[in-house]
Amino acid sequence: MPEVNFDWVKGQMQEAKVKVGVGTAILKLLETWNEMKLSNNQVKETVELFTKLAVNHSILPEKPDEIWADAQPGAILVGDEVRVKSDAYDGDTGVIHNGRRGKVVGVRYGDIIFKSNDGKMPVLDGTHYTPYQLQKRVR
Repeated sequence: MPEVNFDWVKGQMQEAKVKVGVGTAILKLLETWNEMKLSNNQVKETVELFTKLAVNHSILPEKPDEIWADAQPGAILVGDEVRVKSDAYDGDTGVIHNGRRGKVVGVRYGDIIFKSNDGKMPVLDGTHYTPYQLQKRVR
């Protein structure tokens, strides 16, 4: 992995008018990053996973025998197996909801009412989602 060129980074951030707090955080992260000895493949994977985990998005692997599609309003029925999109929420809410699996237990006024069945805590029972936050298992 090439070393970080801090002069170049600072110039880029200055031209992009990056806010001071954000710039300081980036420089601290890059200082640690500069100490890592990673292959090019590891660099790509690390950046991809860090980007998701830093905002509490789920990184659960896909199961090869399952096919999921973005849920559509009107196309979700009671009993359907659904999961919350991996990036449906940011922050602490994402830790609780993103990537969770369950069954549709009701549909009311456009909301999909969900009960988790993935064995994770806390159990989500009666949680309301919009269809746009969900994926439906199609196989």
